[in-house]
Amino acid sequence: MYQTDLTDDQKNFIRRTIPMEDWHSKYDIFSILDAIIYIDITGCQWRNLPSEYPKWQTVYYYFRTWGAEGEFKDMLAILVEQVRIWNGQSPIPAIGAIDSQSVRSALPQSEKGIDGNKKVKGIKRHIVTDKNGFILAAYTTKGNVHDSKAAYVLMALLSALYPGIRTVYADSGYRSQVGQTVKEYLGHNIEITHSHYSGSGFVPAKKRWVVERTFAWLDHFRRLCRNYEETLGSANEMLMVAAIVMLLRRAPKFNIHY
Repeated sequence: MYQTDLTDDQKNFIRRTIPMEDWHSKYDIFSILDAIIYIDITGCQWRNLPSEYPKWQTVYYYFRTWGAEGEFKDMLAILVEQVRIWNGQSPIPAIGAIDSQSVRSALPQSEKGIDGNKKVKGIKRHIVTDKNGFILAAYTTKGNVHDSKAAYVLMALLSALYPGIRTVYADSGYRSQVGQTVKEYLGHNIEITHSHYSGSGFVPAKKRWVVERTFAWLDHFRRLCRNYEETLGSANEMLMVAAIVMLLRRAPKFNIHY
């Protein structure tokens, strides 16, 4: 129907690998997923969802319900494992990279705060990726929440999903008591890396540049270029859906066009 829709191969792959017994709906589940992906990639308003999809109220209901039940999070974890195996890697990542992205809010009624450092009034997306740039855990806060404060929650989420990770690379914004606390209680070592900028141009930070590339990938999703969600929970779920789409695009014989 639309270029953003899941292909038949992708649907068959999801049926084979993703437990969907709890994804209850009287509508076709994949038509709901297609509509959510359409919103995320095109930046379309909910009320302007094309009529070929179920009513926008129905799609929005399932988007919030599945997000609250952790269905997107579980789906993402399975896809990370599968794509890593296809890439000849261990299904369980050993290292990660953490960073945040401040995003301006486009709605006056949305939850927001001011990031004084970047002069952005909106939200912050905090993510941890593996060495491929695949999102492992995500946490969305108001813009005024410091990276080191959000790191406690984000690292706890990461520990629950991937307890085998021992080292997480971060920038200087995470230099604080957080590293010692995370290592003591969760067993993860936060290692600070530097870009070694010499004035001759941009120099990627060793081992941490992958998370910066992931933020660049997210720019392909117009819904994420500004925050159009009223709640932080909804904003985080839109981020999770984008992470799922990116993984589907990188799996062999599966492709979703932007």
